[in-house]
Amino acid sequence: MTALEARAREDILGAAARLAAEGLIERTWGNISARVSDTQFLITPSGLAYETLREDQLVTVNIADASWQGNVKPSSEKGIHADAYRLRPEAGFVIHTHQYWASIAGVAGTALTGFSHPLLGKRVPCAAYGLPGTQTLRRAVEAEEAAWPDCRAFLLRSHGALCLGRDVEDAFAAARALEEVCEARVRDQMGDPKPFPVPPDLGFSRRQGDAFRLVRRGRSRLYPIDSGSLPRAAALHAAVYRAGGFQYVAHEASPETLAVSARGRRLRPCLDDLAQIAGADVLCVPAEPGRVQRALRGRNAALLRGMGALCAGGSLSDLEAVRSLLRKGCAAWLYAGECPGCRPLGAADARLQRLVYQVSYQRKRGLC
Repeated sequence: MTALEARAREDILGAAARLAAEGLIERTWGNISARVSDTQFLITPSGLAYETLREDQLVTVNIADASWQGNVKPSSEKGIHADAYRLRPEAGFVIHTHQYWASIAGVAGTALTGFSHPLLGKRVPCAAYGLPGTQTLRRAVEAEEAAWPDCRAFLLRSHGALCLGRDVEDAFAAARALEEVCEARVRDQMGDPKPFPVPPDLGFSRRQGDAFRLVRRGRSRLYPIDSGSLPRAAALHAAVYRAGGFQYVAHEASPETLAVSARGRRLRPCLDDLAQIAGADVLCVPAEPGRVQRALRGRNAALLRGMGALCAGGSLSDLEAVRSLLRKGCAAWLYAGECPGCRPLGAADARLQRLVYQVSYQRKRGLC
């Protein structure tokens, strides 16, 4: 192993922890790579948790044709990284993120211009949409990299961002700068958020066999799932558990989620990670147990009219990912409404991404 490769392995593992800590990724979405020679780079594997990632799980990929070596499957976006190193000989580190503001800004599908930043210059290109891991997406990103050789950050429509640097610090600096520019653009276009009344707290619960423990307003109480007589908040949680094999349920009442729920309309995802983890769409229903139960079938979230949402997961990490991506997805949906011609993901694309994610996630957990 060369000194450059040893350093690259350390930098990738360190970057994996930093991406999560700085809120630039969620779960295993996103990927990281580092150049190790003129012909090869190392990249994170497909679907393995960053918090337990080991050096021997990093995959060596050839820049020329994106072929790879070893027994571990590389990230599905390896081709995008290969193109970055091929087109940019000066690039030594590449990160693909799903960072909050850049993901939102990218749903417009247009380049960011009209600004000047010491790291990003005067333009952030936006690659056309393509399903994750496909040649369509790879070609779209490659086209923007070739057209704008001086740019270090790229938006990927409805998918996230790609940031390049000489080394790990340089790439992270580009990602942070991109977030600053995107936040300013989104806030400027959307204006001050409209205040909404704070709804009653519906609490957080965890399933315990045929019952669930609801924590609400500082109190904890055990309720049977199939009881016909429960207080309102408990009845809503029970309805979620009856809808699927969930182990955790939480009320999400962030400002962006409240704003979307106040519209009283179905949320069609503008971001592919929301479609994958929450559902091809998220229904908005009255806070009635029967309606909530039906809305959660085949989904991990349901909007409650004017009250935010109920989110569910098979594990605590699943639940937190649903909540986080719903917040970002709601903000993206609101921003899309301010962008002429901007549309949510196609229904077929959204359903396909949901199906692929569910099957691959269950396979990784040994459930199929």
